[in-house]
Amino acid sequence: MLIESGSQVPGVDPADFALLPHTALRYEIPCAALRPFVADYHVLDSEISPETGPSEWMLPNSPAVRFILADHSMALTLGANDPETIPRVALYGTTSRAAEMLHGGGGVTIGFNLTAVGFARLFGANATKLRDRVVPLEDLVDPEWLRTVLSRLRESDRGPAVKGILDRALPQLFSNPHPLEAEIQRIADLLLRPGVVNLADEAVALGMSPRRLERLSSRFFGFPPKLLLRRARFLRSIVALKLAGPPYDLSVIDPAYHDQPHFIRDAHRFLGMTPTRFLKIGTPYLDSVLRARAIVHGAAIAALAPSGKSRS
Repeated sequence: MLIESGSQVPGVDPADFALLPHTALRYEIPCAALRPFVADYHVLDSEISPETGPSEWMLPNSPAVRFILADHSMALTLGANDPETIPRVALYGTTSRAAEMLHGGGGVTIGFNLTAVGFARLFGANATKLRDRVVPLEDLVDPEWLRTVLSRLRESDRGPAVKGILDRALPQLFSNPHPLEAEIQRIADLLLRPGVVNLADEAVALGMSPRRLERLSSRFFGFPPKLLLRRARFLRSIVALKLAGPPYDLSVIDPAYHDQPHFIRDAHRFLGMTPTRFLKIGTPYLDSVLRARAIVHGAAIAALAPSGKSRS
């Protein structure tokens, strides 16, 4: 039996997610104390059916922690890499390439995306080492805490109860502030701002040298600021196309793209294919995920969401 789709946010109707048959989805807003560190809670569920298919696509995104509660393994193909079995409890580092998840028989996956400040509190300045990688979370956090939370999630309804479990369990992970949080947050805000042209001027406005901006961006966001600004521009564009649906009017893409070849070059970098090919693949579950997150959080993907801000 599938979990109950929806959200505890008042007024959210899961029918607006436009889910496929044999799939379910929840998005929740973390408690106020966690919002500077945790961008969202999400629960995905699916059953084997002709509609769901054997795989799902994921866009490049911010770091996330995910618990696989299915009774079988799942694999992930990130960029041009070979498929790799995903750890049962995993940290997904900052990603710069689309990924295809081979989910096999479906089942429940529970997760939460991290803000840059949340990542810094949990993992320090390790974003470069963890970028475009999926690693066992047990190598990075207290294994006893992990076992306790995993047990509570398994014993729950795996749906409406998840928010309460995570709201109670996560604060202890984020109890130690990082000394560079103010600078990290200023960089996070910069990376979401459309139309940034001169990074040297922006660095001065942030009260740091261009070299320090470059260094802190790599250490805490995984990549140099120029590439992350390109990723944000591309994500704004491909998400707008996905949410608008066919016939995919290119007028909705970011105005910073001065021509179509410019957009196609970025698509090859972040998707590994042309935008036309990606849009033709057919990703109805991804489309539902984007719709649901936009409804609940106001931003369709965590990588484009201002830290600590949400619909409520």
